Amino acid sequence: MTLDELKSIFLSYCCNEAGTPDKKLFGLEYENFVMNPKENEQTQSFVPLSVEGDSGVFRVLENLAEFSKDSDEPLEKVYEKEMLLALKSPSGSKVTIEPGGQIELSDAPRNSLLEASESLNKYLNLLKKAVSEFDGRLLFQGVQPVHGLEELPFFNKSRYQIMFPHMLKTGTLGQWMMKASAGVQVSIDYASIEDMQRKFVFLNRLSPFLTAIFANSPLVEGSPSGFLSYRSHIWTSTDDTRSGLQTSFLSDKFHIEDYISWALEASPYHLMREGEVVETTDWNFQQLLDGNHPDLKITMEDWEDHLGMLFPDIRIKNILEIRVVDSISPQYALAVPALIGALLYHEHAFSSVQSMLMDFPDEEFQLYKMAVAKDALHAEVNRTNFAKTGRILMETALEELGSDEEKWLMPYFDKYTKEGRTPADETLDDFRNCGEYPEKWLAKILSNSDY
Repeated sequence: MTLDELKSIFLSYCCNEAGTPDKKLFGLEYENFVMNPKENEQTQSFVPLSVEGDSGVFRVLENLAEFSKDSDEPLEKVYEKEMLLALKSPSGSKVTIEPGGQIELSDAPRNSLLEASESLNKYLNLLKKAVSEFDGRLLFQGVQPVHGLEELPFFNKSRYQIMFPHMLKTGTLGQWMMKASAGVQVSIDYASIEDMQRKFVFLNRLSPFLTAIFANSPLVEGSPSGFLSYRSHIWTSTDDTRSGLQTSFLSDKFHIEDYISWALEASPYHLMREGEVVETTDWNFQQLLDGNHPDLKITMEDWEDHLGMLFPDIRIKNILEIRVVDSISPQYALAVPALIGALLYHEHAFSSVQSMLMDFPDEEFQLYKMAVAKDALHAEVNRTNFAKTGRILMETALEELGSDEEKWLMPYFDKYTKEGRTPADETLDDFRNCGEYPEKWLAKILSNSDY
């Protein structure tokens, strides 16, 4: 398989679909934890959602399918052999389960923030109904804040069975990434290879500032972790061969061949053959192409699957996927695509912000990532003040959003970014106001009707 053949898959993604001539769709992925009340406790306390049982993951999926069956978007069950794995709707939305029982909505591509908001609200109302029979509560934090790794369930999907032990070979926090993290991800279209390359560099340079603006994971195992985005810190110790921010991705000379070269050095976790999983962690993709595996002849489908097993801050597939934002409260979730879309899809904003971002030295970006994981908008690295830059980014986006659209971003800006604060700061304030008792804090936020 030649370089041109590997590149051809990205070229095929550039073909406009009918009805989307401008390729300005975006997609939202939204993860959250579910907490169940602890039985036979005098004081209110909660435990993570289990996998099995009447108040577990499978029950949630069954309820979602049942409650949606007469709607205009019925959720159909997806199985891995005999195991209920996920749900999908006719429009293309999916509900999947992450390794630690996190529930994820991968919404269908949307044309507007209003469409995305309506879809998200319908889903969350359905999910609340699905967990209400056992008094389950939805928790929106970037990292499980109270319970440790051993207390979290494990969703026994075949891919996860390979990934989970492998994480011990590639870093110290990969299992935390799998079982204890949750994020808001935004997917952006591209119209050509040149358009993709331009947006990709822009988004990689933007990524530490997005982490800072939306930081929301300061608590780990019931105590302040010392990081405002512990989720971001987790990614620094997961797997350097497939995650992070590569210096070549920051260059104005970046080409898709740079991404391909990087991807070839990473190992797929597995490839599929006749419906069976074949573990491939001992070979990187280039070695598999070279025929080093005794039983596998590599196909274009393998290459596409492999691209989905990479975890850089910005991932290139048939879309550009922004992966650096902690999960936040639903009332502010649309602020994430509102900010990103305003900066990417309005040329004046794009050019203005691009000029600012390209002035930041390439060699400082690893320092930025470490600084924002720890201090979010309170971070300063040399001449870069993250609170000031965050305000500039938000104000630039708000100037581009019309009066009907700014409502998705303005409340978040007014409450947090304008004041140099993040949801993580608010979480720590609430935690201290609860006497730093994790169970008391958790019960309080889970009972908040606005949460």
